[in-house]
Amino acid sequence: MARFLKDGASLHTGEPGLRIRAAGPREGERLREIAIASKSYWGYDLDRVRQWAALGDFSAEGLRTKEVYVAEVAGRAVGWAALIPRGEVCWLEDLWIEPAWIGKGIGTRLFAHVAERGRALAATRLEWEAERHAIGFYERMGGRYLRDGEPGVWGRISAVMCVDLDTSP
Repeated sequence: MARFLKDGASLHTGEPGLRIRAAGPREGERLREIAIASKSYWGYDLDRVRQWAALGDFSAEGLRTKEVYVAEVAGRAVGWAALIPRGEVCWLEDLWIEPAWIGKGIGTRLFAHVAERGRALAATRLEWEAERHAIGFYERMGGRYLRDGEPGVWGRISAVMCVDLDTSP
């Protein structure tokens, strides 16, 4: 499971009761709340973050278009990630952690989960567009710069990063 982690990154959070599970169809608004809180944590204007989050499809139908995984502690969702299988390459669409849980290993566990899911789908690589404040985290997960992405809704060009998935037995 830890094949892609580097610099001694650990999959253990020390949080008793942490569970990674598939998102339910009615969890969209909670997931949106986590994304808003997480993005705002990095100093972005809250009104602008809310406008950005309003563009996302958090409906039951929208959640069904990708594989969404929730990290919960003591029955409360504290983070989530979305994976889009695309054949040999899986796309990490989202990875958001509630600010009180940032730095406690939740993101590491979610990242490991989606990477292992990609591996189970026989993908050879996991790719994602990296929020600039999360690049260090992704580098600790073994991620590397692949290319520049397209300008996003914020007008910035983000790095597309990737990690190779070992699909050998």
